[in-house]
Amino acid sequence: MSKHNIIVGIVTILFLAAVIGLNVYSFLPETNWYQFTINLGSFTFGINRGGLKDPFSGSSKDWNTNSKTENTLYTCFGFVIISFAFACIMLLITIVALFKRVHKKGRKALFVLSILLCIFNVLSTLLFLRLNKAFCEDVTDDFSVPSIGGGILSTGICTKFKGSDTILTWGPAIGWYCSLAAAIISFVTVFLTSSILHTRKFGYHVIH
Repeated sequence: MSKHNIIVGIVTILFLAAVIGLNVYSFLPETNWYQFTINLGSFTFGINRGGLKDPFSGSSKDWNTNSKTENTLYTCFGFVIISFAFACIMLLITIVALFKRVHKKGRKALFVLSILLCIFNVLSTLLFLRLNKAFCEDVTDDFSVPSIGGGILSTGICTKFKGSDTILTWGPAIGWYCSLAAAIISFVTVFLTSSILHTRKFGYHVIH
């Protein structure tokens, strides 16, 4: 294997490991994907896999039945899980390629998986952009937010994904930024796997 192929292989492994790490961290129950802070008192509510994290009690409040916020969240999480699975398969193939020559069909599979990996990470990131509107719809359907209640509907959170006014400061949290980073890294990975695909020989020994 040439030095160029080794470098491409190692960089691809590092990028895939980064995507896996970002996917895992974003899926953790306590990782907030969205948050809003009541400016008077600086009380911050987080939205994560466990529900709405209440800064007063320290616990998470469950969503109502047929919650649009929960549906949006879990659809995004579904894409994250699929992305994680694809990244793990790709990582295994690339690691094997450092020791054995991968057949062209294997390299094509790696390239196709990288495209799917990018698509699912991008979908997770973009779909989440409607989370604030879904949350406001839940509040309209009698989902109660501690200390502010339905008053949240009079703020700008219902029209802007990120912003602030005299009552609230709101926007995406670390979970969404992890998803965004994974989408960017997976996009670059498409070009890396494309390079692997068009390499005449990648790996050392032929896998039959």
